[in-house]
Amino acid sequence: MKILSTEQIKAWDQYTIQHEPVASINLMERAAGKCFEWLEQNDYTGKHFSIFCGKGNNGGDGLAIARMLIESGSKVTIYILEFGHKGTEDFQINLGKLHQFPTADIHFIQDENNFHELSKNQIIIDALFGSGLTRPLEGVTAKLVEYINNSDCEIIAIDIPSGLSVDSSSKGNTAVKASHTLSFQCYKPAFLLAENAACIGEVHILDIGLHNEYYKSLVTKYELADDELIHSIYKPRNRFSHKGNFGHALLVAGSYGKMGAAVLSAKASLRSGAGLLTCHVPKSGYEIL
Repeated sequence: MKILSTEQIKAWDQYTIQHEPVASINLMERAAGKCFEWLEQNDYTGKHFSIFCGKGNNGGDGLAIARMLIESGSKVTIYILEFGHKGTEDFQINLGKLHQFPTADIHFIQDENNFHELSKNQIIIDALFGSGLTRPLEGVTAKLVEYINNSDCEIIAIDIPSGLSVDSSSKGNTAVKASHTLSFQCYKPAFLLAENAACIGEVHILDIGLHNEYYKSLVTKYELADDELIHSIYKPRNRFSHKGNFGHALLVAGSYGKMGAAVLSAKASLRSGAGLLTCHVPKSGYEIL
């Protein structure tokens, strides 16, 4: 699986919108629908949700998920981080749709006085910031994230935990500490950094149908070894094959007191499929090998 940067993910979205074609609001609906399906399949529906939304497209995802949960009979409280300006077009469309539900409990957060009590049995959905975040959280936003982290609630992040940078280390920055991260289409570099382990929890990649032609054309620095990649390298073997069909490897390694590398390399060579292995090592290493 290719690991994509923020710019590549954004370009993939745009390519899909132009070449499928699909309206961005419908692509958002598709992403929210996949998140709702995951919640449904993992027995979360019917519970009490507190959904925290920014005013970007990640927040739009959160509003669409809130609507779907309300339709399924879940109790949902929505908190919108108020920056004093309108949200993105797709955010505003989903906010309008949500206002059509009398049971939609919507609150706006301007400062710490607007932080509501969170009970332990609630499920928090983090839709504050997605892949577009470019700087560390500060002010009321950072305090809100700390407030969320200090609750005893289970936290599910949409796309990426708020506060994390997609492309680089966020060590020392304030970020949501999620139990689960529901991300779209592919792994992000942030998911593979050890310092982010406490924030990302368990990562679930949801297929939202982004255009496959763009993905196939991409050249990336990094890839995650998954089943597809392994099967492309490791081909099925004929049941009548023998060691002569799989090559003869020569390993020249080791020195006095330094035979560990030779042993590991020899085992790796055989494990990876060499038919025959000859080890050229110093006499001092014969017995060890």
